[in-house]
Amino acid sequence: MKFTIELPQTNISQLNYSVETNLNEACQRHHKTLFFCWNIRAGIDKGVDIQRMIDYVNWYGENILFKKMEIEEKYLFTLLDEDHYLIKRALKEHRRIKRLFKIDQKNPMKSLIYIEEELDLHIRFEERQMFPEFQKNATQKKLKIINNEFNTLLTNSDWNDQFWS
Repeated sequence: MKFTIELPQTNISQLNYSVETNLNEACQRHHKTLFFCWNIRAGIDKGVDIQRMIDYVNWYGENILFKKMEIEEKYLFTLLDEDHYLIKRALKEHRRIKRLFKIDQKNPMKSLIYIEEELDLHIRFEERQMFPEFQKNATQKKLKIINNEFNTLLTNSDWNDQFWS
């Protein structure tokens, strides 16, 4: 049996769309954080020396992640009421993730796995549930400020030991 799908013809000049400021930079930073999680998984899979991964995790936490969380709390989270259930959940998860970055010296591999798993889940929660709410409540002026703040952060490529490659 053969199925045929007919697509409507569209003249490119008929396409109208407007470009507006949105949470692009925040989304990009979340994707870069997902790469951080992927880098940990890749390091574990490749059997990379645990101290190299711990050094990276500590650097990432101090230089990127905790600063990203501060920006979220100062700028993004204020787009919703402080008693909003999503804000309460996100703040709780931020506290938990920060505690996870205190690597257990007796079982550092367990710490790395928890960081990777919890952070991955948290990022997906923010993107799927919180970002749509932020977008509804943000003005163009606020979004521009938020994007500028996120744009000041370092990235994974600023780390010199890219063991995941």
